[in-house]
Amino acid sequence: MKDHSSLLHKLYSAALLDGGLTSVLSDLATIYPDLPISYQAQCVYENSVYDCAMYNHGEGAEFRLSNAVSANPFPPIALRCNPAKVAFTGDYISTADVEMTDFYHEFLKDHGDINRAFGIILHRHGEDSAFVAANLPKKMKLREEQHVRDLFGFLRPHLQNAFGLLLEIAKRETVPADPEFWLNRIPTAALLVTPDRKVAYFNAEADCVLRDNELIYIDRMVRLSASKSENQAALQAALDKASKTSSPVGPVPLSGKSRGGPFFFVLPIRHKDQIHPGFAPFLTPSLPLLVTIFDPSEAPKPSRRILSAAFGLTDRECLVVQQLILGYSLKEAAEILQISYNTARNHLASATSKTGARSQSDIVRRGTQILAKLSESGDQT
Repeated sequence: MKDHSSLLHKLYSAALLDGGLTSVLSDLATIYPDLPISYQAQCVYENSVYDCAMYNHGEGAEFRLSNAVSANPFPPIALRCNPAKVAFTGDYISTADVEMTDFYHEFLKDHGDINRAFGIILHRHGEDSAFVAANLPKKMKLREEQHVRDLFGFLRPHLQNAFGLLLEIAKRETVPADPEFWLNRIPTAALLVTPDRKVAYFNAEADCVLRDNELIYIDRMVRLSASKSENQAALQAALDKASKTSSPVGPVPLSGKSRGGPFFFVLPIRHKDQIHPGFAPFLTPSLPLLVTIFDPSEAPKPSRRILSAAFGLTDRECLVVQQLILGYSLKEAAEILQISYNTARNHLASATSKTGARSQSDIVRRGTQILAKLSESGDQT
């Protein structure tokens, strides 16, 4: 086997300095120009490719792979094999069966006439996996195949360690700097919570709310919990949705009342699109989320003058936003203000545009926070 010490040096320096493995795989492909090599991060049961680099497969291989219609028989093996060993597709599906698949005729035959592969599992989570593969052409002889197996056996622990290092660096970059400082700048109860409800940080307002509130609390496992089963389910559902979609969720009521009562929002700290696509499927499920809790009975009274001054809203727009901040639905706000639902919706659309909010829940969050900062004692007009 060739001396690959220089390749190993580049492997770890690339992980630290370049933030990826593609330059190393490119060098490896140059050393072995007849060996199709690929790196893929994808959902193994679908052709959902998050990140991909292909070498020695021929022109347009990456595009054709990401747009393939038929199922690739190789990626599901990533969930069945032992990551501590080099995986061989022939142990799970015969070359004859591979050549009978639609994917072979759609892609493999035209890009190296591949019917088997060796793989190194870099990481896997749920149905997602990242792996490096040596895709063996049908014409490759047994002696050459054994050489590739030995090569991948040598590279496996180093590629896995390098990817683990990259993943750890990316994970640390998702943690906000000095979370206690900026949490205490939020003028309402706020917590940093993982998708499984583990509380990492909370501000002084949250400490007061959770200590005195009978509806929501931090349990002995340091997890955010609700006293009622239906609220617990709603809390977990909101965390799951915000984590999966990287979008805000709320307002979610805690009291079970259709009007008024405390409610909460869940907001992602970092959008999954801000993370390298090769790491996002493995980091997004654990990214911290911001949970903010509001209680209209304790919050500063809505002020039309403050909302108007802060956002440039008309009197009618302020009235609609006020009702939403108090926990009413848009339909209920229309009834209280004795206007039609369509008129209320038009006022809300105009107010949303003026504030730069992206949704009804976003304008409620913005309005509540600005009132908490600027509301004056006794100003309830």
